[in-house]
Amino acid sequence: MSQESTSPLLSKVKWEPLGLWNVYFLFKFGLFYFSYIEIHVLENLALIAFLVFPLGSGLLHKLKHIVGIVLAMMLLHHDSYLPPLSLLMSNNDLLMSFSPAYLLELIMRVVSLQGAALMLVTLVTYLYFNQWIRFTGVNILAFFVVGVTGAASLNNQQNIPAAPTREVKQATPDAPTNSTSPVTDPASAMTQFYAQQQSLVTEFPNQFIGSNFDVVILNICSLGWDDLRHIGMENHPLLSQFDVIFENFNSATSYSGPAATRLLNSSCGQRPHNGLYGNKREECNLFAQLEQLGFQTDLAMNHNGFFDSFLQLIKTEGGISAPLQPFDDINIIQRSFDGSPIYSDKQVLSKWLDNREQSAQERHALYFNSISLHDGNIMAGQANRFNSIDNYRARAQALLNDIDGFFQTLTNTGRNYLVVMVPEHGAALKGDQMQFSGLREIPTPSIVNVPVGIKFISPNKESGSNPIKYDEPLSYFAISEFIARTIEDNPFDQATINIRSLLSNLPTSAMVAENENSKMILYSDQPYIQLDNGMWAKYPQ
Repeated sequence: MSQESTSPLLSKVKWEPLGLWNVYFLFKFGLFYFSYIEIHVLENLALIAFLVFPLGSGLLHKLKHIVGIVLAMMLLHHDSYLPPLSLLMSNNDLLMSFSPAYLLELIMRVVSLQGAALMLVTLVTYLYFNQWIRFTGVNILAFFVVGVTGAASLNNQQNIPAAPTREVKQATPDAPTNSTSPVTDPASAMTQFYAQQQSLVTEFPNQFIGSNFDVVILNICSLGWDDLRHIGMENHPLLSQFDVIFENFNSATSYSGPAATRLLNSSCGQRPHNGLYGNKREECNLFAQLEQLGFQTDLAMNHNGFFDSFLQLIKTEGGISAPLQPFDDINIIQRSFDGSPIYSDKQVLSKWLDNREQSAQERHALYFNSISLHDGNIMAGQANRFNSIDNYRARAQALLNDIDGFFQTLTNTGRNYLVVMVPEHGAALKGDQMQFSGLREIPTPSIVNVPVGIKFISPNKESGSNPIKYDEPLSYFAISEFIARTIEDNPFDQATINIRSLLSNLPTSAMVAENENSKMILYSDQPYIQLDNGMWAKYPQ
């Protein structure tokens, strides 16, 4: 077609400038410069093309900008490192139970002061220089520059290393080092991991022999090594009271329900998230095994367990048959993110001990669950909401002090105890590029690496102040194995407790973690994630 036939048509088209939309794109370049987001060039150029396309000045023009706002918000999320909206909305029913104050707190974490300052600077810059600079052309040119430089850097990167057949070794009680086979990508590594885990079952002794002792499991919500370091409490005095500290323990999930289910079924190997529920095996249930050996099961929590049907879950899937210890005469110290009461850890544990002292049963096994450190909690009687991230240190100090005091109280009873403290997951206090502070949709290494402590309490044993720091990669199956070994060897019958013999060749575990719609595996020393069964990708560091 000749130039004469096309130019009249083109001359009648009056392309719209971006106008105030330039502020949106300039703001995104600012976020990109500070590494808050990445830039998807083609999608952003498509949005610009949509916005500058002329539709007159009537209803269609207004409708275009309304649609543009929706598209711009979706594209901003797409450019960000935040998890997909489908992942964030998968727990929509639980979000509806959050208190309005907590929802506002979460919004304020996303809308940071730095972001607000950047928006203000961007707006003022545009309004001041707009009379001399055509920002529509500047933005379009900038996208092309980002596209060219991004394509060049992409050619020098590999998304997933197809490494030379790397061998993954999975320790088992029978063959700690012989189970090996090559894997070349995160998906096959995870498949092999679960295949190996299927054969793991703890063999408890047929009967209990020797001195009686109680097993006390302290399951603590939202306490990770990363959190302790963030608040400067990685050397809290409580940690020195343990005989063993597992420094490289994987909680395998970043949510309470799955974490408790995994702990209570730790007598078998790790299962995929979709295999956690409705597939009970008695030989996998830790407390069922303890009951068969004459332990009376007890259940105590510092909350009612209604949120997300937690209490029902640990009974149906965790095999806890005991009734929940009532909260009579126990003080409320906090209010949860949904407004429900949180009771004093110290008083709940003391009440259990009082009841246990009156029991004629020779051996007890306690499962205790605490949510004192959960995100969104506020101190009871607080007139105004403090940011729950800011008061985390005070809550952690109180909880760890309560457990420390509980140890002394146990010592004063003159009985024997095996105490295991197992956090459910970390609190994600620091946040990262993909998840803001407190967000745990993706079980990253910093969230699932939790401090597990084991302590022997006996009138014949002095409390040490120099715990064994065990840094082998472990998960829940190692806890079940350790408890079974303690029952079989019964170190309370011995003059000294040989802890190192109990630790010898504990089954190690690869760092694999799952939530309902997200998976993570540490592959080639790098965390890789899969969201909504999509492609595997390296987690942004």
